[in-house]
Amino acid sequence: MTATTLVPPPGAAPAPSGELKARLRRARRQHRDRSIGDLLTDLYMIAFLIAIYGWAGVDSVSGFLHRQVAAAPSDPGARYWIGAGAGVALAGFVWQGLTAVGPLQVGPAVQSWLASTPLSRRSLLAPRFVGLVLAGALGAALLGTAAAAIGRSGGYVWAGVAGLGWGTAFAAGAAAAQSWPGRRLRWPAVALAGVGGLVVLAVVLTHGLWGWAPGRPPVAVLPVVALAGLVPAVVLLVVAVRALPGIDRASLSTGARFASAASSAVLLLDPSMLAAVVENQRWRAVGRVRSGRFRGGPRWWVLLQADVRRVGRNRAALGWWAVLVLAVYAVQVALPSVAGGVQVVAAFLAADRFAGGLRGISRSAGLRRAVGGSDGALKLTHMLVPTLVAALFWLATIPTVGAGPLWLPFVLVAGVAASLYRSATRGAMAYGGAVAETPMGVIPVDMIRQVIRGPDLLAVMVAIHILVR
Repeated sequence: MTATTLVPPPGAAPAPSGELKARLRRARRQHRDRSIGDLLTDLYMIAFLIAIYGWAGVDSVSGFLHRQVAAAPSDPGARYWIGAGAGVALAGFVWQGLTAVGPLQVGPAVQSWLASTPLSRRSLLAPRFVGLVLAGALGAALLGTAAAAIGRSGGYVWAGVAGLGWGTAFAAGAAAAQSWPGRRLRWPAVALAGVGGLVVLAVVLTHGLWGWAPGRPPVAVLPVVALAGLVPAVVLLVVAVRALPGIDRASLSTGARFASAASSAVLLLDPSMLAAVVENQRWRAVGRVRSGRFRGGPRWWVLLQADVRRVGRNRAALGWWAVLVLAVYAVQVALPSVAGGVQVVAAFLAADRFAGGLRGISRSAGLRRAVGGSDGALKLTHMLVPTLVAALFWLATIPTVGAGPLWLPFVLVAGVAASLYRSATRGAMAYGGAVAETPMGVIPVDMIRQVIRGPDLLAVMVAIHILVR
């Protein structure tokens, strides 16, 4: 491909963006041998599988939750408001994710040939913006309908309409926020997450202190929620369309590395590819920090001070620790029969946010050689902080879940720490291991073993907690 295939000769008027995009598509087709029929067949199969397995998943989750409710009855009003608060908080996290990765993105070819030219940015991004809005609206509508089906509360149509309106508002608002790269408009994420967390906290406190929770509102509230989302959707659509010309090339490529890392992590079954990018972005967001001297002592003491200082600079990890503690309390109120398993998984997730030093020292042989000492001593030193975090998490959640036998907390905390160690010290994926021939086909045993390293021991801890209690 040469520049003359896309760019008009000097002195000529710039070609419309639609014409240049058509030329770029024709140039791409020369390197592809898949027909339109093959593409439509693949899309049909994907939609068919999503519909079949999606409905089976919704039915299974609904049946499981209602069986748990029947086994250990709880206040339906508390369950409703905890679910509503969790949904609002989740919306805040979705907004934060959308604004962090783009959400409008272009590939390398469009960045090189089109985004760097004086074209109409609105006409260039209009197809991607339409696809983004449709994906956000339809995805939110499906989630709303699935939530209504799982809760068996009725009002499926209005739940879908509510998801359609608010999904459109979120997608359009995130695209509009992308035109202001200097300020990512994080206050909606903070506001939504804060409101949702306060709702859950209020229900947990009122139910735990006084045994009371607000009643469940009627299904007629769904039309109000659905209609309330129409005005923000229309307003933000207009704002986003007007903001498209202000989206520059730098903001269009912001989320490209996230998308590339996510696709590589899924295809190669290696989560470390995405985790490394997220970790790098997290530390870049910290900004400037003040340096300080370490207290003198042996190597392990200096490394431990560095790990503790890393925790103090990672404030998001402290916030997630508190959120996960609140999640265990909320599950104990809404679904007490599964609170024990959630406690184990939440302890692992909370401690994992503090295991950055362990992952860094385990995945870099050069860093271990530079620091000195044996590999085992270095890894065990960086296990102290995550283990302490898991123990503190357990102490914070014992009042709601209970301690059980005297030996159980010690075994479970040690199991969570061991699971975290296995997960953080997992090496690079190897794809040439053993496979097993079965009537269902070839099963890559060695690849599965590498993927579940860490979660396998965590599943054993969950089983022990459920059986003992």
